[in-house]
Amino acid sequence: MARVVGVHGIAQQMRGEQVLLSAWRPALADGLTQAAHAPAADAEVAMAFYGDLFRPPGELLAVGDPVLTAADVAPGLERELLLAWWRQAAAVDETVAPPDADTLVRTPASVQAALRQLSRSRFFRGRVARPGLRPQAGQPLPPRRRGAAGRPAAGDGPDHGGHRSGGRPFAGVGRGL
Repeated sequence: MARVVGVHGIAQQMRGEQVLLSAWRPALADGLTQAAHAPAADAEVAMAFYGDLFRPPGELLAVGDPVLTAADVAPGLERELLLAWWRQAAAVDETVAPPDADTLVRTPASVQAALRQLSRSRFFRGRVARPGLRPQAGQPLPPRRRGAAGRPAAGDGPDHGGHRSGGRPFAGVGRGL
C-alpha cells in the first residue's frame, strides 16, 4: 500500500509512472536518510500519473512532442501565460533579463524574446517551455480529461475504507509545479 504518492508537474506527459518514480525514489530515500528515517520501500511510494490526459488518445510514450516555434504561441491566454512566466523568471533568476529591462541590446516583449529569456532561466534550462503552454492555458477540457477528476490516485481504492493509504498517514509530493 502506498504511503507516499507523488504528483508529477507540467511537461511530464511523455513519461510514465515508473520512469518518473525512477528519479523520485533515490531523492526521497536521500531526504529520509538525511532526516534520520528509514528509506521507504518501493511498494510504499507510488505516482499519481495524469500526463496521458494531455496526449492524443493512443499516442505512445516514445513519441516526442511536435516541433513548435514562437509562431505557434496563440494570441491571448497562451501569450499572456508565456509573458507571466518570463516576468516571474526574471524576478527570481538574475540570468533572465526582465521584459522591460534597459539593456544594451533591445529585448522586445515578443514571444521569441520570452522564449529566449526563459531558456536561460534555472527552471527552464534544458526544457522546452512551449509544449507546456497549451495544457495550462485554460483550453476547454475534452470529456476524457473532465472525467479524470474522479480517477483514483495511486493507492486509492474501495478496499481502503475511503481513505488514501488505508487510513494511514498520507503525504502528497509535488515536484515541478
